[in-house]
Amino acid sequence: MLRLLASGLVLASAASPSVVFRWQDPRIGESSGLATASSGEVVYTHNDSGDEARFFAVGLDGRTRTTYVLPGVEPRDWEDMARGPDEQGRSSLWLGDIGDNSASRENGLLVHRVAEPVAADQERVTTEAPTSFRLRYPDGPQDAEALLVHPRTGRLYLVTKPLSGTPRVYAAPQPLDAGAPNVLEQVAEAPTESTGTAGGPGIGSFANSLVTAGDIAPDGTRVALRTYTDLYEWPVPGDDVAAAFDAEPTVTPLPPTEQGEGLAYAADGRSVLLSTEGAGSPVHRVVLPPSTAAGAPGPQPTEGTGASSDPAAPDPGEVSPSSTTVVVLGGVAAGLLLVGLALRRLRR
Repeated sequence: MLRLLASGLVLASAASPSVVFRWQDPRIGESSGLATASSGEVVYTHNDSGDEARFFAVGLDGRTRTTYVLPGVEPRDWEDMARGPDEQGRSSLWLGDIGDNSASRENGLLVHRVAEPVAADQERVTTEAPTSFRLRYPDGPQDAEALLVHPRTGRLYLVTKPLSGTPRVYAAPQPLDAGAPNVLEQVAEAPTESTGTAGGPGIGSFANSLVTAGDIAPDGTRVALRTYTDLYEWPVPGDDVAAAFDAEPTVTPLPPTEQGEGLAYAADGRSVLLSTEGAGSPVHRVVLPPSTAAGAPGPQPTEGTGASSDPAAPDPGEVSPSSTTVVVLGGVAAGLLLVGLALRRLRR
């Protein structure tokens, strides 16, 4: 069912979210970035700040298949990852060292690119030397946790995570220069708001509006951002990601989690996978409403039918309660105490 809210946002009820698996590897304690392999048979994830320069290939049973280590890289605050092409169109993984809670990274941010791994029988593999790109905002340092790479054009986008104000969408120049800072260009804004959806790290209505991850559908027709509590999705006209944010998004409430920071479209684009921080935490699958999935036109502000099931999905195992359409609550003024709490919880 789709419902038009007073704010103009379209709020959708998704099919019952299911737990696909739980991380079995105790080393995955702060899953912050998430990407789906080209085959759809594994997902890639990495930890938040404090880990070494590595990511994990994990099967849909939750077991780690291989740990990949990037040589010569010293991570600072890895926040998101994406799968997308390099200049020659080869499938690659992009890892974003883009976190900056204190807005102090004057020398810019780093994004590391490596070829998407071929399935390996080894427990630990050192990748090829990554190609690293330094990025710089044109208007001063900012915090970001969402990294997007277009599946056809390969263009890179960042979405900021301000504690106040509207998240901004920045595009990187093409081609990227590995030898000099690449100055980003603001191309859009991505408004989020207080939806009243429960969940997140105990920071009140901030949890509804802070963008913690993003992805572009494998066919390039949709772009999604997540907050701690909700999924925002826009149809993309042509390959113009910036123009997508001119439309109103469909907003889907997500299962309550402690600190949800991972988002990746499934390989078939009909659902999204979502991860949260915490050892042994679940990875959820949310099947998208049929009006937004599989390259269909964007949602209309009228009631429709419920979402269809995903025949390609694995056995969900545990099933959480069905999500329901929620009503957007009026905006709540954030007091100084809440701001202080948010800063304490979000800064490391």
